[in-house]
Amino acid sequence: MSRFKETTSTEKLLDFIRNKKVDTAPPSLDVSDIDSQEKEAPGASFKTVSEKGPVNVGIDISHEYLTLVKTTKLADKSWAFLGYKSISLTHINSKKSAEFINFIKSELYNFFGTDKDVNLWANMSAARVNVRHLKIPKVPKNQIENTISWAIKKETPFDDKDTSLDFEILGEITEENLPKLSVIAFTAPTDEVKETKKIFSEIGLPLTGISIAPFAVQNILKIIQIPAHEGTVACLFIGNDFSRIDIYADGKLVMTRGIRAGIKSMIEALMEKVSDESEEPEELYEMEGTRSMAMVQGVRKALLSLSPDSPPLTEKDIGFTLTEEEKFKAITLSLERVVRQVERTFEYYTTTLKYDRVDRIYVSSVMNVYMPIVKYVGDQLGIESDVLDPVKFQLHGFEGYAEKICVSDRVALIPALGLALSDNEYTPNLLFRFKDKEKLANTLRITNAVFAFLILVALICGSVFFYQSLIINQKKAAIVKLEGRLLQYEPRADQSTISRMVDGLKQQQRISKAYGERYLGMAVISELSSLTPANIRLINLKANLGSAAPDEEPLKKDKKEAGKSEVKNLTLEGLVFGDRGALESSLGSFIMKLKESPMFRQISIQKNSIEPFRRDDVLHFIIEIKLAVS
Repeated sequence: MSRFKETTSTEKLLDFIRNKKVDTAPPSLDVSDIDSQEKEAPGASFKTVSEKGPVNVGIDISHEYLTLVKTTKLADKSWAFLGYKSISLTHINSKKSAEFINFIKSELYNFFGTDKDVNLWANMSAARVNVRHLKIPKVPKNQIENTISWAIKKETPFDDKDTSLDFEILGEITEENLPKLSVIAFTAPTDEVKETKKIFSEIGLPLTGISIAPFAVQNILKIIQIPAHEGTVACLFIGNDFSRIDIYADGKLVMTRGIRAGIKSMIEALMEKVSDESEEPEELYEMEGTRSMAMVQGVRKALLSLSPDSPPLTEKDIGFTLTEEEKFKAITLSLERVVRQVERTFEYYTTTLKYDRVDRIYVSSVMNVYMPIVKYVGDQLGIESDVLDPVKFQLHGFEGYAEKICVSDRVALIPALGLALSDNEYTPNLLFRFKDKEKLANTLRITNAVFAFLILVALICGSVFFYQSLIINQKKAAIVKLEGRLLQYEPRADQSTISRMVDGLKQQQRISKAYGERYLGMAVISELSSLTPANIRLINLKANLGSAAPDEEPLKKDKKEAGKSEVKNLTLEGLVFGDRGALESSLGSFIMKLKESPMFRQISIQKNSIEPFRRDDVLHFIIEIKLAVS
């Protein structure tokens, strides 16, 4: 990646005029050979969007650079670019050293400053992660992971203790009339995931997630509107020792494949060309191995010089005498091997997997952008080719300075930018796997159910409160109305008048009760006479009607005694005449009539037997009846 251009004094003056804040504070680490640049979006937009939500920081640690990008999600669900920073790592001897950890800590804190709500997403080498596209039988959700694990182990055995497995369900498909699940599964070494997580935990900045470049690009294709990316697109990355082809359908990664060819094979091809053109004896390049290494580095520099964003060669550099056409022709055979592997991948994707044809391919590599390579790949495959340039993205906040940096530097931001657009909802995360997502989903379902229940209870309580308030208001209105009517009466009733009226009513009730008790017997006999049918004769009547009281006794009765009640009952003995088969029903009908009388309750049969009487059989019965008066 080329050096980022330094901010000139003129640009700083323009920034000041535009009310832009330029950070002129010295770096916390005294490292003279660090090539670093940090830019932010225009101050007004940055201050606005920084308050909208948490800041996402994408961290891409490559062999030579630490690249940081920060974004935030706006209220309308779109994303805003807040800034970036790229720092050389050539001064770091080991990425496991304390120097590296302190360096990362210092750069991160300098990058996002005082922002408290920060989500950190780090990149992991895609070469260390095995991504597979699988089609598995449609099984219950709790069996999906075991099915995927078995399918992968069938081809490439692995130990569950050393390998972390995760997957993403792409959707349901039908194959040979059988329902199946289309799945992207990926495995990564557990130790490397833990080591990456540990680095950031030690500096007090725990990671939100760890992902890989293919998924970072997936974030970009999903979230940002990119012209001409609709349909199926592919991304070809040409690395040092290997290359990788990723295929995306509707913004979703559906296939990825590694290719064992890359820049190294191009260097070897160019080295042969340089050796043929060189006038120095070949043995000089192999003396003690030192000149041989120098030649490899020189040839690599000659290859990278093809890009207009790389430093040009000098007369002392290897390959200076070669023209651009000669250098490109020398690497064509190596480049063609990569293209042929890509072509076979496309054929497998469309022919075997029965997916749509790839419409466009984006090409990137570890070297700076060289458009003839991009065009060559597209021409050989017969499809459109381009570089995934962020300047073409509809990304708020990026347009302010995108044109100030070269295309190679913009393309180099892609992994970190994709990570900065990450979210556990749609980004595969090695720290937050499928099981964790299921647990979170279950927790959210329970939380939502409890919340819905509480809302329902609140609505019910609110409705009851509203109803009670309405009733209270109606009662108050009735009271006001009654009070108005009361004021119309003359003379007005007072407490003593009402007390006298109550005493008079009570006295009348006592007198009425006394007369009722005196004539209770006659009332009982009259009721029995009216209810007894002609075929039933009563031969005995015993009545317990309580003690007789004189006329004036109810008026003098003690209040405690007046509160007591005495159980009163009757005992009836009689005979039922008629047809022998209808005797029982006649008695039952008689008892039903007695029950319907308001004077009688709790009728029980004491005796019920057929006995001879004169020349016929009769039903002899004894029943006990409790009176309904006290």
